[in-house]
Amino acid sequence: MNYNPKPFGTVLKNARMDKKLTQAELAEILDISLSYLKDLERFRNNPSYEIFEKVIHYFNLSADTVIYPNKNITDNTYQQIERLLTRCDNGQLEVILATTKALLSMDGTSSEPEQ
Repeated sequence: MNYNPKPFGTVLKNARMDKKLTQAELAEILDISLSYLKDLERFRNNPSYEIFEKVIHYFNLSADTVIYPNKNITDNTYQQIERLLTRCDNGQLEVILATTKALLSMDGTSSEPEQ
């Protein structure tokens, strides 16, 4: 993974503290060394894909919150939409995608190519 380790380290530390886990306890849960966990939390190292995946699954996090830390995560409307999307089937998601593309093309802000 090639990105700034700061967002991951911050998310990791906050998630660990929210669950009231010590660094030693989390290192054992993730099956990594304590020094590696400390390096992750201190932004000295990037996680391997395997560790990244273990962390987001263990803490039930969205990978987007780590990869795109400044992207609308604190916006209540965005959070509501994100929660509702998880309840949609594929047909409903296609309608939402088409509607969103149409709305964005009306004001000229869509720069995403058709897929």
